Amino acid sequence: MTEHEVEARLRTALDHAAPDDLEGVLARCAPRSGNSPAPLPLETVRRKKARRWLPAAAAACLVLALAGGGGSWYVVNNTVASVVSLDVNPSVTLNVNAKEKVLSAVPVNEDGEDILGEMDLTGAGVDVAMNAIVGSLLQNGYVDELANSILITVEDGDAQRGARLQQELTEQADAILASAQVNGAILSQTIQNSQQLQELSDTYGITAGKAALIQTIVDNGNSLHTFEELVGLSINDLNLLYTSLVSFEPADPDEIGVIGSGDSTAVVVTAPIQSSGQASDSAYIGVEAAQSAAFAHAGLTGDQVTMGEVDFDYEDGRMVYELEFYAGGAEYEYDVDASTGDIVKASREGGWPAQSGAPSGGESTSGGSGSSGQSAGGTAGSGGDIGEQAALNIALSHAGVSQDQVYELEVQRDWDDGRLEYEVEFKAGGWEYEYTIAAADGAILDYERDD
Repeated sequence: MTEHEVEARLRTALDHAAPDDLEGVLARCAPRSGNSPAPLPLETVRRKKARRWLPAAAAACLVLALAGGGGSWYVVNNTVASVVSLDVNPSVTLNVNAKEKVLSAVPVNEDGEDILGEMDLTGAGVDVAMNAIVGSLLQNGYVDELANSILITVEDGDAQRGARLQQELTEQADAILASAQVNGAILSQTIQNSQQLQELSDTYGITAGKAALIQTIVDNGNSLHTFEELVGLSINDLNLLYTSLVSFEPADPDEIGVIGSGDSTAVVVTAPIQSSGQASDSAYIGVEAAQSAAFAHAGLTGDQVTMGEVDFDYEDGRMVYELEFYAGGAEYEYDVDASTGDIVKASREGGWPAQSGAPSGGESTSGGSGSSGQSAGGTAGSGGDIGEQAALNIALSHAGVSQDQVYELEVQRDWDDGRLEYEVEFKAGGWEYEYTIAAADGAILDYERDD
């Protein structure tokens, strides 16, 4: 029985429960003549009055019966059972009933409005809505080979139903991207609502799903990022960070995990975030270009290097490649700007590469790049100690600044693993420099420059 049929039956029942018989009542109340029959006994009147209420009582019973059945129908069809959100940069939320029909489609941001456009998804199956939204994302260029990631989140109090819906929608989105010949990368999760998620969602104008993903990255412990730093990133960039920073041990599908702090505000996730495909870094210079920049900066060639880990990170408002490699007994760590190839940070531990000896002639830095791991031609003083001033000169020469241009200058002499070193720190031109200089030969052992 449809909602309109229920309403029609209720209206009919009420109309017939108390018929409009005003004229008949007035006629029966006309003045009596002398031949008017005697009044009916009170018992008869009472019995007739009782019978007059029978139609109304029957109608009332019908109303209650209809209301009972219709109420159940109404609850099932008009109550939100699951909230499905799709995030790329456009974000759209679907409120879905227990029959997996869309009650409403809500754009969360302006890009989400562009994606929905004139589409009216009310009453459509959630699978149909998924097809329409992913198709619109592809058509409007929000998902392509440069940024191929989608986040699908199912928010449901019923963990099993949410997990099933999550899997079905993920497989469907995968198929749609594959049919469009896009190598998609999909993150999906099932969550239960919480005060913390709602507050983050409201504060930053994002979906609860994106808030849960960012909080997972922040709480992972491998990252020093804050929620606010990451909230403006696209899902593709968050996927690159998530893949680099987060690693889960295999978990029981029924295991309940909690991220965040405080029992009353914890974000409850019914299982670890599921990932399919690989997030694209085609919008950036690529790992090979980042490696070439780091090798050149270190004075090395590719055949001299053994690569370690290569990850993505987010530093000072920019995506960076984090590179770790080894050469000649030394360990190098570099942060390379993923968009420009500039060296953001560089450090080195261990001896100089045997192939090149201790290099000399430091270069000045520009835009975050420089020549770490190089000696500035310092001459060893008596006892194998170049002295504080020589160490300072090496650092200043490498940074391309003069001593009168720096402030908050500190030079400290220290021992590290049996090696005498100078720690040189100063600020110049809006940048903060930190150097570790070997006291024996003036080699730059470690160098960082931050704005």
